[in-house]
Amino acid sequence: MDLSTISYYLYLYFLPMIIVFGIIGNILSIFIFTRPSLYRSCSIYFLASSINGLVILIFGTLIQWLTLIFPILNATRTSLNYCRFQTFVLYVIYNLAPYFTACITIDRFCSSSANAKIRRLSSHARTAYIVIPVIILMTSVAYIHITIRFTIINSSCRPESDFYSNFFPFFTTGYYLLAIFIIITFGLGTSYNIRTQNRKVHSMISTVTRTALERRHARGDTQLLFMLLIHVICYAFLALPYHLALIIAAIKPILTTNVIFKFVQQMTFLTLNLSQAINFYIFTLTAHMYRKELKNLINRLNFQCWK
Repeated sequence: MDLSTISYYLYLYFLPMIIVFGIIGNILSIFIFTRPSLYRSCSIYFLASSINGLVILIFGTLIQWLTLIFPILNATRTSLNYCRFQTFVLYVIYNLAPYFTACITIDRFCSSSANAKIRRLSSHARTAYIVIPVIILMTSVAYIHITIRFTIINSSCRPESDFYSNFFPFFTTGYYLLAIFIIITFGLGTSYNIRTQNRKVHSMISTVTRTALERRHARGDTQLLFMLLIHVICYAFLALPYHLALIIAAIKPILTTNVIFKFVQQMTFLTLNLSQAINFYIFTLTAHMYRKELKNLINRLNFQCWK
């Protein structure tokens, strides 16, 4: 069995599993992140990320799987307008994912800051409701050139064969790496803020003197921070190979005809989609607060069924 056949069957059977488990997980995450006990600005970013993951799996992964099974459904091969529109939408929603994660990281940095003015930025949920549309608009504008410079070549929707075909992989990878740079920078800043705050707290007051509400809120913030850390590690590990493959293909176009490289590139697309399907399961494994809200949701559903 050659690599192209293996790739076909992996797409045929593995993508539906990603779609089903991913859709279920993101829907449950949407319900959980709307619970009052998790109502923080960073939870709104987690909520936006879950909604975006759901959109990716339905309008990205599912449609691409259907066109694999039923090639006649792939209108990007024949309609230039659809080719450009679908590609534009896909690149926007896929690239929103790291920027929502960056927003969570920035929010945690602000929340842990010793500066009251900076902390105030994360204390109001309305800040997130402003930032999210701005991120969506920024990403849409960043990729608007797709609607002009993509075309159909050999029944495939791809960048025009000139400078743009070399520019595009570097652009989309650079846009992704910018988000990773923001995540790392503010993640390190958050770690520094937390260490500084802990030293101040232990030097001023005993943990015993903190109210139950303060302790519960602090535990919640710690768990959200840990959820963010695991989410970032998994996302970077699963999504980065796809972008690296784009860069390699742009630097050495001859590799795009290499069977092994094509197989590896196709596998990176699987891992990219997997990154949008596993967050619910990661959060369930890593955060007691998240599991508690999941149990409450299941209990409410059971109550409604037996009522």
